[in-house]
Amino acid sequence: MSESFVWWVLVVSGVATALAGLAAALVPSFLLPVAFGDDRPNAATMFFVRHWGLLIFLVGALVFNSALVPAIRGPVLFAAAIEKFAIGVLVFFGPLKRTLPMTAIALGDGLFAILYVAYLAGL
Repeated sequence: MSESFVWWVLVVSGVATALAGLAAALVPSFLLPVAFGDDRPNAATMFFVRHWGLLIFLVGALVFNSALVPAIRGPVLFAAAIEKFAIGVLVFFGPLKRTLPMTAIALGDGLFAILYVAYLAGL
């Protein structure tokens, strides 16, 4: 992979991930019905979605930062790939009824995870 291609992948995926996490943290009452079909979230669900959103925001910020600081790419992309593959496993094999937005999120994250692993493998 060329360095400029990797840079763009990290910037785009980092910003997209950070914005999605920020949306989950700040407006979970909008995200839950749209993405997951949950139009009656309880207080515990809202708490955990806000926390999950913050963690996703931080993963995105780290991925973005790894575009600027190549020395941290290895561990950041390793952790981000695990997180992104995990959402795919949960969406496709978990207990929730899958929605179209969930499927799109899982496929996008899966693509980014594959690119991260390819970079780490030196492809």
